[in-house]
Order: sequence, then C-alpha cells, then structure tokens
Amino acid sequence: NMNQYLSLIMVMCLMLVVATACGSSPDSANEIDAKITPSETIFSLESLTDVGFKKGKTFDVEGLTGAITAYHGYWGIDPSDRKDYEARFYPSHADAVEFGTIFADERTGPDAVIKTGETMWEEGAKQARSCNRAAGANSSNCRISKYGDYIIYGNMILICQGPDSATSLEQCALLLEQIVP
Repeated sequence: NMNQYLSLIMVMCLMLVVATACGSSPDSANEIDAKITPSETIFSLESLTDVGFKKGKTFDVEGLTGAITAYHGYWGIDPSDRKDYEARFYPSHADAVEFGTIFADERTGPDAVIKTGETMWEEGAKQARSCNRAAGANSSNCRISKYGDYIIYGNMILICQGPDSATSLEQCALLLEQIVP
C-alpha cells in the first residue's frame, strides 16, 4: 500500500543520510543502502561463510521458483549477538528480482505469511516465526515474522532479522558491508 511505500522511501533516505554522515565511503554506502542493487558479482553461501556467517539449515528450494540454493543462518559483528538471516541464491540478478521478490515479500514485514499451509513456500516458515507472549496471555503468538525486510544484491536475496523494516535493512547492510568488495 502507499503508506508502506512512502515509509520505505523515508527509511531508505534516512539510512543514506546516516551512512553518509558516519563517514562511510560514498561508493559502498550508496550501493548498500538501495533495497535492490544490480551487480554482476555472483554470490554463494561461501561469500557469507567467509565473513563468519554460520549456516543453520539448508532449505529444499523446490517450490522457490528460480532459486539455486537457500539457507537459514546467523551472523553478527558481535559473535554473542548474532541475528537470523535467510539467504537465497539465484542464477542472476534478473532472476532474483523476477522470481524471488514475491517470495521475499511474503516472508517479511507486518503482513508476512508464515503459517503452515498458507505460505507459497513452506521451507523456512518455522525459522521465520517470532513467538511473542503478551503480558498476561497464556499462549504465544507465533504468526509474526522475525524478518522485517530484505534486500536483493546481485543474485542474492538476503532476508534479515528485525522487528521492522528499518532495523532489518540495517542488519542487511551490516552483513553486506562485510562481503561487497
């Protein structure tokens, strides 16, 4: 909807201002702050594990249109404060955008679909759930996604933990800064 789109634009502009103000090199800051960034670089799981990403699970990509591989894992600058990520790899950037966007949209944000039997791709739905118990409640609500947003960089879709889009995009940027040359 239009409010989400405008909110995303505002968040992206704010992230760009913050990154530039913090003295990041203009090249990397501008590239990483875009939610969808074309790149000829072909990323793989090794691109992530080389910078300390810990693979938790290899997903079966049957039903994840166009994907070559997909993983759940953990990473953090501080090893004692790792965040959850889903990394999905496609043959090309064009394939990631064309085939992967609809699946990434479904898995992220306040309107995420992660209930078994309702999602287009069941793999990883369990790992995507953030179970929260309201004060005084006797059961947890596990229908909330732990992933607030995602980025597409080259052939990789990176779905990042965070309670909202801004926090998730920040987590994506932190990991990308480690792997983008």
